[in-house]
Amino acid sequence: MNWHSYHANGPDKRRRKAISASCQLHRGPVGFVNLLVSMQEGSIVLDPHVTGACVMALDEESARTLLFVLTQWLG
Repeated sequence: MNWHSYHANGPDKRRRKAISASCQLHRGPVGFVNLLVSMQEGSIVLDPHVTGACVMALDEESARTLLFVLTQWLG
């Protein structure tokens, strides 16, 4: 996947969501940072700071594992 193109053009608005978060590195409060979560070419893409500088992509198995862990933690 061409991450530069992904960041420049962005995913379809129906398949993305910005989540308010905090950043340990920059020590800002909740809402200081937006975590962009989107679906791009079959992967769940996490883009902290919405800059495209550090983008993480989860395939279906990894996304399901994350869902399972979050469900356990949050009930």
